[in-house]
This record gives sequence, structure tokens and C-alpha cells, in this order.
Amino acid sequence: MANQQMSRSSKRRNKKKRDFYIGIGLIFVLLVVVFVAVKWITPAELENAGEKKSAEKAPVKPKQEAPKKPVEKETATVADNKAIDEYLESIGFSGTALVYREGKIVLNKGYKAANRDTDVTNTPDTVYYIGSSQKAVIATAILQLEEHGKLNVNDSVATYLPDFPNGNRITLRNLLNHTSGIVGHTEENVKITPEDLIKDIEAQGIKRQPGKWDYNDSNYSVLAYIVEQLSGEKLMTYVQKNIFEPAGMKHSGMYTTFDKEKKPSVGYSIQKDGTYKTPYLPDLSQLYGCGDMYMSATDMYLFDRALSERKLINDTSFEKMFTAGSASGYGMGFYADPGSYNSHGILSGWNVSNSFSHSGKTVVVLLSNIQNNIKSFGKVNNRIYQLLNN
Repeated sequence: MANQQMSRSSKRRNKKKRDFYIGIGLIFVLLVVVFVAVKWITPAELENAGEKKSAEKAPVKPKQEAPKKPVEKETATVADNKAIDEYLESIGFSGTALVYREGKIVLNKGYKAANRDTDVTNTPDTVYYIGSSQKAVIATAILQLEEHGKLNVNDSVATYLPDFPNGNRITLRNLLNHTSGIVGHTEENVKITPEDLIKDIEAQGIKRQPGKWDYNDSNYSVLAYIVEQLSGEKLMTYVQKNIFEPAGMKHSGMYTTFDKEKKPSVGYSIQKDGTYKTPYLPDLSQLYGCGDMYMSATDMYLFDRALSERKLINDTSFEKMFTAGSASGYGMGFYADPGSYNSHGILSGWNVSNSFSHSGKTVVVLLSNIQNNIKSFGKVNNRIYQLLNN
């Protein structure tokens, strides 16, 4: 019995020892697992934590703002010549007038409303459609291309447009002088591409042989198209790069950007009952090269000065531009009058008179957004010259 109790006691001691050693083993295994975790996992976590902490502590660099475009200042109103200012007020002139005389702008002022619905007034920066005065810009482009050997104004139109009616007899000079004899295009109120416009002009044919004065907008549509073909550029791209930029013109363009200008004018005509109406205006793609351009008075003045100072064309080209091609006195884009060079443009709602003296010492620009309130802009132009001389 005693031996049996000793055996049981011995078994309990052995079991306790075994449990003790198993516990020690489990603790050892646990320590090994912890060690591996600390060695292989913790460093990466600590490194990432360190990076996060560094990122949090690193100073945040301020974002660099894109450089702001300089705000263009509005052109200041000038009214140093009171006699001209009062004269324009007295005849009800609506628009912008700029007068330059011997090195000084003596008048640059807006008159009446640019928009009669919103009461926005005309200013020196208001832009206006210039109608046929655009022809002077197209003529300048043609003469530039001649200077660069791309064409000769005595070349036949067939040289550049093989299918043009009577194209072997009609020259570029005939187009420039309005002596081509073509029938021309009739404007419609639908959009048209330059290519389709030229096709229609070709399809209309001719009404006489070249040589007789016959003013026709389509002459300059053909010339504008030839500018595109020979320069390899869209008309506006060429004009912007070779005429507007060299002359310093910043508020000029084609009809597609007119409403994007800060100060566009609204054109009006006066009805028999004295009310003002915005007249019918065809889709201006129909007037490609001959009436789809706008300018401010300052830009038209800069264009005139650039021509006078030979910034755009040379002496030879200048002489060609201002040599009359017929008894009408019309040269290339301008009338060559005895005392000055003049261009005139009318578009439904707008009326333009542009003039500069042969010496270049005087420039008179009148851009109006009422088509018919002044019967003769030519007389107004002449009166301004008289007032300057007085």
C-alpha cells in the first residue's frame, strides 16, 4: 500500500516537471516568434513611420501660381482739338473718332452708345466692323507676297486658279483695281467655306473683258483665297503675323472673334420714324476677304501709320498701292485722292471712313455704329481736314 502511494506521488511530481518544461518551451517559442517579428517586420514599419513623420515635419512648399497676364489699360480719351470735337457732337456722330496731326493724337474719343439696349458707350477701344476698308489689308498681303517672290501682280489669275473664267486675261492687278469684269458672288445668309465661295464666283462667270472700272467685292475674296494658297496659312493667321503684329494692332480680327472683344459695338440704322434698328446682316463668311474684319479706331490708325512708315510694304509696293488703276482713282484698297489716301466701308449697321495725307502727317479715322445718320462721311472727313488747317 505504501509502495502504491509512493508511485502515485512520483507520477504527480513527474507530471509537474513535464508541464514545467513544456511551459518553458512554449515561452521560448513565443520569444523566438517575437524576435523574428521585431527583426523583420518592425524595421520596415519604423522606416515607413519615420518617413511619414518626416513628411509631416517637412515644410510645405507654397504652390507656384501661374504668372498673371498684365491687365491691359484702357486707351485714354483725348479731346485736345475742341473744334473737331464740337463739330462731331453737333452732327450727331455715333462711334469713335481718331485724329492724328504732325506727331500727336489730337482726338481719340467715343461718341454716343455702343449698345442702345444696355447704354454702354463708345470708347477709344470699341471695335467696329470695317466693311470694304478691309480690302486695304488684303491688298497689303498681296503686295507682301510679291515682295517675297510668291507672285507678281501682273500674273494672270489662271496661274493660281486654273479654272477661273477668263482667267488667262484677268490679272491680279485687275482684281486689285476692280477692273476684272467678273459677275461675282451674291451674299446669302448661310455659312460658306472659302473654297465653295470661290467655286461660286467661278460659276458666275464674267460680264465683260477686263479693263473697265466695276467695283465688286468678289475681286477681293479671290485675292484673299490666293493669299491663303500661296502662304500656306489661314487668312487670319497670315494677317495676324504679317500685318497686325508688325503694326502693333491689338484689337482687330475676323468676325468669329468679334463678340469675344471686351468692347464690341452693335450696328444700327435709323428708320423713317426715327427709331433705331439692328439691320439684317448676312453670315459674314459670305464676305470673306472683303467685309468680315473688325478694328478699333486706334488699330486703323496704326495700320495707316505702318503703311506710311513702310513697316508693312516697301517703296515700290507703296507706289503700286496708291496708283489709280482707273478714272475712279481707286488703287489697291485705297482711293488715291489729290490730297490724301482714303478707304470707305459700309456694313449693315456700320459706316467707316479712313484717310491719311500723302505725307503721313495727318490721319483721320471715323468708325460709326450707325449706318445712315450721316449722309456723306467724305464731307465729314473733308471738314475735319479744314478744321485742322484752320
